[in-house]
Amino acid sequence: MSATRDIEFGVMLSSTSNNYGLSDDELPAVFRDMGMAIEDHGFDVLVAGDHIAYPEEIPTDYEFSKSGEPPFGPTTSVYNVFQVLAQIGALTDDLRLGTNVCAVPYRHPIDLTKQVLSLDSLTGGRFDFGVAPGWLKTEFDALEVPFEERGSRTDEFLALFNRAREEGELSFDGRHHSFDTVGFHPEPAGDIPIWVGGYSGATFRRIAEFADGWTTLWDTPEEVVAARKRIMNAWTDYDRDGEPEIAVLRPVNVQPGESTDRVLTGDPDDIIEDVQAYIDAGATRLIVDFFTTDIDAQKEQLEYMGEEIIPSFS
Repeated sequence: MSATRDIEFGVMLSSTSNNYGLSDDELPAVFRDMGMAIEDHGFDVLVAGDHIAYPEEIPTDYEFSKSGEPPFGPTTSVYNVFQVLAQIGALTDDLRLGTNVCAVPYRHPIDLTKQVLSLDSLTGGRFDFGVAPGWLKTEFDALEVPFEERGSRTDEFLALFNRAREEGELSFDGRHHSFDTVGFHPEPAGDIPIWVGGYSGATFRRIAEFADGWTTLWDTPEEVVAARKRIMNAWTDYDRDGEPEIAVLRPVNVQPGESTDRVLTGDPDDIIEDVQAYIDAGATRLIVDFFTTDIDAQKEQLEYMGEEIIPSFS
């Protein structure tokens, strides 16, 4: 089956913040092996999540779990996402590397900007910056960052970051942070695309004001169509040229010879149709996640995608 338009394909390296029962001795090799396998199977980008510390108290209404219990806790190994991506970047040649998403209010903006610029330089301009205000209040509490300020802190950071990568040196006087002139180097090696996560009106305004596109979880093609209309309204309000990028992260389960009603699950021809539906809805990137936590099974899915799905869109 042939498709009508190109789309970028990515993979979520979820084990950066969910150890899936693996030991700390095993996880670094998983990061390296998965990074190289993702590039070898023809994917365009690898993304990873970001947390600093999981507190003991985590709300039990986690929306991506049937039980509401999140698949992580205070004993989960939480790796620094920028260090993990830097290591994978040293082992790959063309694979883009991104955060999906970095909770920017957690960190001082000078420090976070330095990490982003350093990683972009070390990977030869292959970094994609996915950002969001964050959601885990008890983590904010542990880091002594007011949870109710997460939106305004995100806006302030994005305004500062966009200036820093264009100007190189600047002073700043904001609501949350003020400082005299400092340098922001190394200079960006690439454009550093900014992807904003979330669903609120502030999210779509933030995309139009500061970013290149939207990154979302589990949305159907129909939901992408509806969200894209909201994004385009804001895009027009800010007089932006071109069109926003849209990345959808969703689990994929290639099952040759099987037919199901579940989106992105079943025979390769069915999945190709689903991918085309996302393209028609306005998605420009599909980020693969997995229903399984078994690393070998995940690698099998990468192989299926690389052989049966991705070539239809190249």
